[in-house]
Amino acid sequence: MNPAQLDTQQLLTFLAVAETGSFSEAAHRLHISQPAISKRVALLEDRLGFTLFDRLGQRVVLTYPGERLLPSVQGMRKSLEDIVTVAAYGGEARGGRLSVCLSHYCGLHLLPGVLERFSTTYPDVLLDLSFHDSERAIERVSNGEASLAYATLPPRVGHGVRTRLLWQEELVPMVAARHCAGGEEAGLRAIGERLPLILPAQATSTRAAIDRWLDDCGLLPPAAIEINQLDSIAVLAATGVGWALLPNTLQRSGLIALQGGGCRAPTRRLGRIDPVGRAANPLAEAFAAMVEAENGEASHGRDRSPVNQRL
Repeated sequence: MNPAQLDTQQLLTFLAVAETGSFSEAAHRLHISQPAISKRVALLEDRLGFTLFDRLGQRVVLTYPGERLLPSVQGMRKSLEDIVTVAAYGGEARGGRLSVCLSHYCGLHLLPGVLERFSTTYPDVLLDLSFHDSERAIERVSNGEASLAYATLPPRVGHGVRTRLLWQEELVPMVAARHCAGGEEAGLRAIGERLPLILPAQATSTRAAIDRWLDDCGLLPPAAIEINQLDSIAVLAATGVGWALLPNTLQRSGLIALQGGGCRAPTRRLGRIDPVGRAANPLAEAFAAMVEAENGEASHGRDRSPVNQRL
């Protein structure tokens, strides 16, 4: 088959369906109708000579040939975006579209000032933000769905991305003040072995740090409550149904720090995730420069220390 016979629009439609697992979600992502999605996929299947998806009720899953095709189409998208970067910007960050992926915590607590400043400084830039857990944010940068991301950094990342450590936070054990009789300070072990521990989901970097800390302390809570976002954990901890480990940025009325325990509080690292092997995007570089400028100007809090070192 002559590559010139392939339609990039159809291939990108295939990619949208493969990544969302849904024709309707792909239509929403590409801002076209669902029948148009179905038509493009059908035309591509006719051109390639094989079926790309199996339809399972409301879901679609890749066939074996579709799975083999997926990495090549993801690579094609990266190349197309590199072409757009060079053609549209010419080395200057003036206008265009910038896709940035943020963990909820980074977006809400570390970067709101930068988001406001960037959108004011570059009014002609469409800032395409998406919010995901840290692991998904890294995946989106790796496969070309986002130009850069800010999230919790895992101990190791794949070959398609590199990281830069910007913040290091201490996670402080906290509990609702009503569990402290007479206003006295609460002991970590007394509370930790009596109340459930409210935790972020498994398979996240923050959860891994907390699990290691629990092992080091020899602390075994009687039950665990899992919630994805730290803001939600802080709200639930303030009700008193359990205790939690939180950065001081999420300290709120009704929560107090637990004392003792005999081991140092766990820490987590947060920072920037960039793609490797792609053309420089001046809009991404301008955004990153603003983040690091604000990070350098920030006062060093007790729980969050700006860090400037390449990992």
